[in-house]
Amino acid sequence: MVDVTGPGTPYINPAMLTAAPTGISWSTIPDRTATPEQKLAEQLNLCSRATAMVDECCNTTLRCTANAETLYGPDYRVTTRTGGVTRVMLARPPVTQVLGGRVSSAASFPPQWTDIPADQWQVEQPLIGVYGTSSPSDTGDGGQVVLLAPGYVDWSRGRNGYMLLINYLNGWPHAGLTAPAPRAGDMTLAVDDCTGWAPAGPGLPGATGIIFDGGQQEAITVTAATASTGPGTLTLAAPIAYAHQPGTVVSTLPEAVQWATILMASGMALTRGATATTIQSVGGKQQASRSPEDLMAEARLIIHPFRRVL
Repeated sequence: MVDVTGPGTPYINPAMLTAAPTGISWSTIPDRTATPEQKLAEQLNLCSRATAMVDECCNTTLRCTANAETLYGPDYRVTTRTGGVTRVMLARPPVTQVLGGRVSSAASFPPQWTDIPADQWQVEQPLIGVYGTSSPSDTGDGGQVVLLAPGYVDWSRGRNGYMLLINYLNGWPHAGLTAPAPRAGDMTLAVDDCTGWAPAGPGLPGATGIIFDGGQQEAITVTAATASTGPGTLTLAAPIAYAHQPGTVVSTLPEAVQWATILMASGMALTRGATATTIQSVGGKQQASRSPEDLMAEARLIIHPFRRVL
């Protein structure tokens, strides 16, 4: 494998794409005369394009991201309940953690901010994590609404009289190795994105994910990270069983999302001139073929439960 360059590791890498049962001859892409390096580069490009298309279909970024979102209220997405609790509908689901926020009069230029501590927020529909960890489940559930304690937003300034800046995490932690994990027994992994992997606080669980590395695939649970976002090192609850190379995907993403990404990449691969994938006949059964449109349609159907709805 090679290092993945760019804003982040795609949801799949070339090894995952070419190993999947798609019926595509990847050795002919971009063409039969291409060097191994050229073939690998185009496979990586397909993975990146397919990742972007999956996020586009979902109208949100599925990988875990740190967001600073500005909203105005009270109004449709910022409403104040009886008792003074403010209900805020954020843009990116599922919300996994509120890091804090600020509030100002919307009429102040520049804004005159009042800080809102993280303990004054709570997620309205907390995630039911996987295996008792902070990783969102594979079902696409989880809310995008958070609640703010009384005393920060009310109707005294009229409609849209307040401006809120909210910092939060959403989505599934996802990364790629940026350095080799050279031997079994290592307790750390160098990755390109630490967002969402570490526990939210003392005594709380970290995220559980999978190192997708062919026959050396294994599960990990993270107990700490050297960075809250971006590149850093993850500390594991148990040593790894295998060595792993840079570019290997480490992810909590639902495998349904990864399969949809593979189908998207396969559909794009077929548009170069091939008309369909061929499924080998088994036991005298009739052969079937899949067109690019079929693959894309199936991918969109698979990721439909993960779409953002406001």
